[in-house]
Amino acid sequence: MASNRSEVLTQWLTSRVIGPLAVALAVMVLVVSEAGFSQLNGLSQAREASVETQLAAGRLRRALLFMESSKRGYMLTGRQDYLGPFVEQEKVFQETLDQVRKVAGTDTDQRVSLNLLVELAQRKHSEMTEVLRLWNAGERDAAIELTLTDLGREMMAQISAVTDTVIREESVFYDQTSRDRSRVFLWSRVGIWVLVALCISGALALMRLGRDQERERRVHLLQLHAERDRLDEEVTRRTAETVELARHMERVREDERARLARELHDELGGLLTAAKLDVARIRKRIQDDTGTKQQLLEHLGQSLDAGIALKRRIIEDLRPSSLSNLGLKRTLEIQCAEFGQRAELPVHLQVDEVALTSERSLAVYRFVQEALTNIAKYAQARSVRVVMQRVSEGVELRVEDDGVGFDVARVTGAGGHGLQGMRFRIRSCGGDVQIRSAPGQGTSVQALLPL
Repeated sequence: MASNRSEVLTQWLTSRVIGPLAVALAVMVLVVSEAGFSQLNGLSQAREASVETQLAAGRLRRALLFMESSKRGYMLTGRQDYLGPFVEQEKVFQETLDQVRKVAGTDTDQRVSLNLLVELAQRKHSEMTEVLRLWNAGERDAAIELTLTDLGREMMAQISAVTDTVIREESVFYDQTSRDRSRVFLWSRVGIWVLVALCISGALALMRLGRDQERERRVHLLQLHAERDRLDEEVTRRTAETVELARHMERVREDERARLARELHDELGGLLTAAKLDVARIRKRIQDDTGTKQQLLEHLGQSLDAGIALKRRIIEDLRPSSLSNLGLKRTLEIQCAEFGQRAELPVHLQVDEVALTSERSLAVYRFVQEALTNIAKYAQARSVRVVMQRVSEGVELRVEDDGVGFDVARVTGAGGHGLQGMRFRIRSCGGDVQIRSAPGQGTSVQALLPL
């Protein structure tokens, strides 16, 4: 009972707790992994954006410095090749300016500084473009005067200051995102390891429960096997007792038949014989001219003869005296001959001389008797064949007919009881019985007895 409760508890834990818990842990591992990956991805993108902002601000300032240097060299030397770097850096300046505008539209923290940087860069670019225009237009004094003002210098100073501020703040943000990234990575690993450890613990617990359940199942199977063996032994013992009781009852019945046969032979036989002798003496002493009394005595004698024959037949059915006096072979010949006369059927007999014990000889006699009785009742046969022969395993006995046959699997009623009785008689002597029959194909009842 305790084993059943433990097994039920194990099944309940497995199906209701450990199974769902394992699924939940697996889902949590997936969630933690995806959440950590998402945060790391976001922080990495933020770092990349911060680096791009720093690089864009630095490129914008460097482009303006190159352009300012190229402009001053051109004004000092008057050589046209000094304007080459200005033209090249002006393209870089425009591309970088667009990039800074784009970053300013997405970076809310640096939007003011970046917009200010864009505005100052455009003003500085306009100032340099205006100086070059005046210089190329021949208004060199105006160009030099515009250059010598503090407007360009102040704008470059502001641009440098704003650029330094953007780079410094982005560097701080970059460092912060790096620390956040390291922390998220650490906690993600810790969370995954913890969940993996829980999963492993759950798997170990499930394996332990499985081993416990397997051990309990084996114990239960051993108990079932032991109980089955005990029941088999009990069934075998009860069967042996039943068989022994049936054999005892069969012996008692045969003994009772033998006692009745002896009493009928001794008592009734003596009375009928004495009556027969009295009739004979009376017949000698009666003088009857008409013959009527003699006829009555003749009828009485015939009746006594019929009674004596009936007594003899009853005695032979109860306990065949020929079995002990004449042997099994001669008894079977007499039995088959009498059956053929009564049933008006030809009986083909093939019987070998074999040595059997009295119990087995009686079993063979009863077997043939029951088989012939069934043929007379049910077979509607035209001929019968009885065979008893010596084989390597013992003695083979067959009773065959060419009658209507039957379905062996559906035998019921008195015929079924007769067949069961035949089986029991032969099996009680250590033999076996096989019945072969089919509708319209006759019947063969075969017994095999060990010597």
